[in-house]
Formats: sequence, structure tokens, C-alpha cells
Amino acid sequence: MLLDHLRSFGTARVAMGIEVVGLDGRSDDVQVTLRDVETGETRIVHARYLIAADGARSTIRDALGIAMRGPGRLSQAIGTEFRAPLWDLLGGPRYCIYAVTHPDAAGVFVPAGRGDRWVYGVEHDLAQEPAPRLTKEQSARLIRLGIGLTDLEPRVDRIGTFTFAAQLADRWREGAAFLVGDAAHQITPRGGTGMNTAIQSAYDLGWKLAWVLRGWAGPQLLDTYEAERRPVAAHNVARSADPHGGARLAAHELPADLGGRIPHVWLPSRANAVSTLDLLGPGLTLFTTDPSASWQRAASSVPGPPLVVRNLDAITARGMGIPHGGALLARPDGAPAGWWPSRTEPDAALRHAIRALPTPSEAVDRSAEGASAR
Repeated sequence: MLLDHLRSFGTARVAMGIEVVGLDGRSDDVQVTLRDVETGETRIVHARYLIAADGARSTIRDALGIAMRGPGRLSQAIGTEFRAPLWDLLGGPRYCIYAVTHPDAAGVFVPAGRGDRWVYGVEHDLAQEPAPRLTKEQSARLIRLGIGLTDLEPRVDRIGTFTFAAQLADRWREGAAFLVGDAAHQITPRGGTGMNTAIQSAYDLGWKLAWVLRGWAGPQLLDTYEAERRPVAAHNVARSADPHGGARLAAHELPADLGGRIPHVWLPSRANAVSTLDLLGPGLTLFTTDPSASWQRAASSVPGPPLVVRNLDAITARGMGIPHGGALLARPDGAPAGWWPSRTEPDAALRHAIRALPTPSEAVDRSAEGASAR
């Protein structure tokens, strides 16, 4: 799905079977040497920015000389990829993970593709004992115990192991190169925040790069990527290393998880469910409530990034903390950029909030955006 979406953009190029074999990072751009793993041919790519989303064993992170800190072998899991007609047994609704508490086969079953492909995972505490080496016959026996069918004949395709780590990169940026995902922070499955952290960090970096490349903000905006996202990642890394991290009270964890973004409130009288979060756009979004005419006039005249006005009904505005006649300005990620009560001069308030954003030092040639992004 993600690949199809990426290919839908006319300026995007996707190349498979390519590895990074050289990196020359400078302060203003990067030079990357790529190798085709089938032909062995190499080529050099010059890019304005480089995003290292190449996982826990990041080649780019190593080339940049950035170290990871924290425990790297907290526990280990054995994953068995197999095929069996389990959906016939489970019925509906279908879930993305099934936990099994059988005393001799405790683990999780995870759907791993279309049809009857599954992964059965068993975790082992390395501090207590090393993970055993299982044969296909032993894995099939454990799967039968976990499923509860003695006559099940799963077809075991592959058995592998992976180690849980709770680590954080020393820094997430080196010149024009940025780390995201597991290259920047490795989080154990405990608490289930690893992928969420990676997605939100990538989104944060993405919209900020887009603003800089389009000339909507100055390059200083990119300094806020690590400043804003690293504390969240550090919190989640520490939580995942805590044996009781997955059982913490939601009330204690919500401030870190939600990150101060605008509230989610369902809009009334819509055929399809629409949240206030769905109203955010690639630029700035100004949420207003009646009387809103003065805010709309001010929004149409202030310079800066594109600004869309969303006039809300009184109850939705109340749920977002916007008083009658007031307004709330939000970034693409939902973080507030300004909040004003009713007794505010809209033009001056908006200009002050937008001036607080890093301003572009010079206009960016939009015809070069595609090449720069690549």
C-alpha cells in the first residue's frame, strides 16, 4: 500500500535492490554512492537532504559515526513463519495479534500476509536462559499446543530470531542527513509504541522538510525535529525497557503519547465521521468559531505558509478549548502555534504567531524541489 502510494507521485522514483556503499555528508548537501546488488554497478547521487530510514543496523548511521546508547540484548524472540488454515477456526472479527497463555507454548500469533500465512513468536529472557534452537518439528509441536489442535499440520517455512533493544542514537542529524525510525531509536515491543514513534517522527521530519524546500520556512525549522521528537522517543525507549512498562496507567502516559496536539473532537452532522484532526492540512490551519469574520479577513492577508480557516460550531469549538469569538492556530502535526481569546486583534495576533516560525532566508526554486527531495 505504501509503495503504491509513493509511486502515485510524479516526482518520486523507486529503485529496488539498491544498497548504500558510500556516503559523503557535508553541511549543505550529501553525496551517496549506490550499488545495484544484481549487476554490481555503482552510481553517485547528490541530494539536498538524506533520510536514513534503514533500520536498527543502519548503514548510514554507522557511516556518519553516530553511536547508539542503551541495552542491546534485553530479550530475544523466536519467530516461526508458517502456513495453516487458522482463519477458519478464528472466524470474525479479525485481529492483528493473538496472545496465547498456554503454560508450555506461551507466545503470540500474528497474521503475516494474505491467505494462511502466520508468524508464531515466543520471547525468551536472555538474563535467565539463552534462546533454544528449534527444529521445524519442535516449532510445529509448539504451534499445535498454542492453537489447541493436536492434529494440525502447519507448514513451517522459516525459523528466525531477533533481539529486543532499548537504545537511542546520540544525535539524529549530521549536516543534511537525518535519522528516523529504528535508525534513531530502538524500542522493544513492550507497550507497543515502537512503530507509532517511528511514524510520527517521520511525519514530523517530512512536513518540516517540505516547508523548507517550498520556501515556507527557513532551514532553522529542521532543528526542531530532534528537539521536539527526541524527548518522546527517549520516554518510549525507557518505558519499553521497564519490565512493567506495558502496564503503566494510561492517565500517566497520555501526555507523552499525545504530545500536546489539538484535541480530537468528532464534528456533528456529517455523513462520514470526521475529526478535528482530519481538518489539518499541509500548511497552517486556523480554527475559529462565531463571530469569525475578522479572523477570516486577517487569515487572507497575512504572509507566510498557506493558511486554511476552519469555522467550527460552538460545541466542537468548546471541546477544543476555543472560546466564543476566539481562535486556535495549528501546524500540520496538530501542535498549536497560537491560541487566542475573543478579545484579540486577529491581524496582529496571526502576524506575531507566523513571525515566530523560522523565516526562509531566500526563495526556493520550486522547479528544483523534486530533484532536491530525491
